[in-house]
Amino acid sequence: MTSRCAALLAEIIAEPACRQAILSDPRDLHRELFASFTPSGYDEYAGNYRGTPGTSLTDRRISADSQMEPGTQYEFCLPGEVPARMAQLLRQTRDLLDDESTDDFGKLIALTYTFCWFGKIHPFLDGNGHVQRAIFAAMATEFGYPLSARFSIHPRPYDRLLATALEIFTRAPVGEENGELGLVAEYLGFFLDGPFNAPRKHVGTTTPYI
Repeated sequence: MTSRCAALLAEIIAEPACRQAILSDPRDLHRELFASFTPSGYDEYAGNYRGTPGTSLTDRRISADSQMEPGTQYEFCLPGEVPARMAQLLRQTRDLLDDESTDDFGKLIALTYTFCWFGKIHPFLDGNGHVQRAIFAAMATEFGYPLSARFSIHPRPYDRLLATALEIFTRAPVGEENGELGLVAEYLGFFLDGPFNAPRKHVGTTTPYI
């Protein structure tokens, strides 16, 4: 997986068609990466969202171990919500990329918005982090931002600090999630070079997406 994801990252950086395919519909990428890992008789696990009607994923719920409350778990979006939420997120991501009026901080928040909501939706049964990071790489490259040497699709390049920030976003009350984007953005900025490879003047700035 390490070598395949290194090659994938190079493809994302070099090939606009690869980026567009990932940002338009990440299911094909998920299928390509994880088809060989599906258990016998469950080929639909690769390349299909949770909540897909007529599959064994229709009612599959997912939770994760809490960083904030060890010994407990928190749940991602319910399966019945996933297909519609993903369709909406992909449309919003395209709108964010097409907004030519956004400054560097706004683009960082846009990257964070897509990264966080993909994580909260958790559309696949497994392998969400790899696809999430591939989307981040594609979106950052589309914005014209080089990725730092700290970034990788595999293995996961972050630890409990970012995992905790993502948990705070995911567990925020409904309608208040975007208020946590600034916190996550502070960590995601470390995966970008260019204007982000320096002290950031927007620390603590309110996100425009509340």
